[in-house]
Parts: sequence; structure tokens; C-alpha cells
Amino acid sequence: AEFEAMPSLTGEEAAELAELDDTFNRLSVTIQYATAQLGEAFGSGPWVVDLARPVMDKYPVRVLRKPAKTLVMIRMRETVAKAQFYLGEMLACEAMVELEGKKGFALMMGDDTQKVMAAAVVDALRKTDLPEKEPVLQALEQRKQELEKEQQQDIARHARSKVQFETLDVSY
Repeated sequence: AEFEAMPSLTGEEAAELAELDDTFNRLSVTIQYATAQLGEAFGSGPWVVDLARPVMDKYPVRVLRKPAKTLVMIRMRETVAKAQFYLGEMLACEAMVELEGKKGFALMMGDDTQKVMAAAVVDALRKTDLPEKEPVLQALEQRKQELEKEQQQDIARHARSKVQFETLDVSY
């Protein structure tokens, strides 16, 4: 409805533009949330390292792929033509470990090798039956709920600033 008031657009063009505008707003929030999930899902600073440290101190962790920096292509889908395209590259760090015969892998945005190693240990831990598993899973669930709450707050904050073009008094 917000683009229908533009006389230079057909009804179909206005609808496509409105859908593209909504998609852009959703993508903006989604990218922010994905950034939070990839780079800060374990919290900024040493949160995940602190979570994994007791496990790493108590059990032997075999490094299968040492932490290394890599580039990851970010693939997106354009919503009007439904065509896929690459938005660009993102610096990431990856690692693979083995804990009690279970493999763990982590790929995280950024270049924090210590954090990605700890995340790989946590991934391996969740596949084991070690007694440390449940407290770690509970901490991860709590962090997930915190991130979901932050996401909802971000969405609400962005929704307040969305421009409703049909309410603007514009003459051509």
C-alpha cells in the first residue's frame, strides 16, 4: 500500500517494490541476527572458552583440524526474481576436534582461533555421554533464549522506525 500512491508505478510494480522493501527490512534484521549467532552466539569475550575449559582440562582432546582462518561466501536469494547471488565473502575461523571418540566442528565468523576451538569442543561434548554435557547444554539453551529475546527487541525497535509511505503527504 505504501508504494501504490506513486503514480509512476503500476499496481504490479508497486506490489513488487513493497515486497522487496519488506524483504530488505527482514534481511537487515536477519543479517544482524546471523551475525549474532555466528560471531556472538557464545558471547563476546571468553564465554565459550570458559564453558569448554573444564572439559578440555579433564579429557584428552585430539585436534583433527587445527583452527584456521578461511573465507566463506555468503549466498542470498533475490526475492522478486528468486535468483541466487553471492553477497560477498566473510572472514571465518574453523576447527575440528575429537573428544571421547566423537567429532566436533565449529565455523564462526571472525578470526578468534581460541573461541572456535572451544566451540568445536562443545560440539563434540554434546555428542558424548560425559557428565559435563548437561550443564553445558543448559548454559547453551539459556544463551539461546537470551539471543532470541535480544532479536525480538531488535525487531521491535526497527519496526518503530519503518516508514509508512501512505501516511506521507506528498504531491507530484
